[in-house]
Amino acid sequence: MRPVRSDRPQRPLASSAGLGPPMHVPAPEQPPLARLRALLFGYQTTAAMMAAYSLGIFSEIHRRPQTVEDLAKACASDPHGMRGLLEALVSLGALQRHGPTYVLPRDLAPYLVPGVDGDATGQIEMTMDLYHAWGELARGVREGTPRYPLTGDAILQGDPSRVRRYIRAVHTGSREAAIRLVQMAPLLAGSSLLDVGGGSGIYAATYAQQTPDLKAHLFDLAPTLDVARDILHAEGLGEQIEYHPGDYRHDPFPGPVDTVLLSNVLQTETEEHAFGILKRAWEALRPGGTILIHGVMPETGDAPVPPVALFSLLMFTLFGHGRAWSSDQVSEWLAQERFGVRFVKPLGEPFHTKLIVATRLD
Repeated sequence: MRPVRSDRPQRPLASSAGLGPPMHVPAPEQPPLARLRALLFGYQTTAAMMAAYSLGIFSEIHRRPQTVEDLAKACASDPHGMRGLLEALVSLGALQRHGPTYVLPRDLAPYLVPGVDGDATGQIEMTMDLYHAWGELARGVREGTPRYPLTGDAILQGDPSRVRRYIRAVHTGSREAAIRLVQMAPLLAGSSLLDVGGGSGIYAATYAQQTPDLKAHLFDLAPTLDVARDILHAEGLGEQIEYHPGDYRHDPFPGPVDTVLLSNVLQTETEEHAFGILKRAWEALRPGGTILIHGVMPETGDAPVPPVALFSLLMFTLFGHGRAWSSDQVSEWLAQERFGVRFVKPLGEPFHTKLIVATRLD
């Protein structure tokens, strides 16, 4: 039986793509005390990376290799503390030391510096926000409320810089997944795509790049679209997208279109909200149209594994009600909303993401 839908619930800011839990999980074969230490001390790595970013160490070293004394002066820091932090970063592989000078590893350098091609600093800034939210996890679990709320009201009335940090983080973290998705589920030339809750527009833009004459539409909250326009225009992709402000939890979807994409959307929702989203997707599609559902979807009955279980906990931390729904559960919802599932395929690591492709049935 279909769950009862609540009236005008608050929806998340945007998809949660590219935001993942810590991956430092102790190996089961370790002695118990070593496993306990690994479980407890993972925060130290995160704290060291955040301190380096906050102090501007990565940007300074990007300009030129520097010594402890150079960096302490440039970052207005204590030389002893600076040395300790730099050596910790070397041990973690975030920096390299050549004699007395420190340099960025060639493979990480593009991701650690703002404004550089490949810039992933949005993820660092988002992690800094989430670090404090995770620290309030016990209180959130006790009260049943997220400690870093990203519902519609929280965003519309909140700090615009926080919105921008979140969208930038999602954009950077989703580049590779967007390419894999387009390769796995290509669209016909001249067709139309509606990216629902598409955040920065990375998926719609990637499809537009790879599909001749695609009519790509991005549907999300107005503050999200403002950031998406800036990001996509800066990358020369803004003119390929049509922007439609709205709330996918209760507003009708723009249409009709040939394909609806829900990337990392359902994992932010309760079951009853998911039904409403799928219903509106069916209504927006042309007869015989296709829905693509992409996200973290474990197999039914799987034993919890850290990436998926921690991702579900992250969804609660952010949204208060999301979880990693199984692909079987999502397929059942689709059948109830008059879709025929064509296939379910793994999209790849790191978070057990899958792609479900289904057809609107009339």
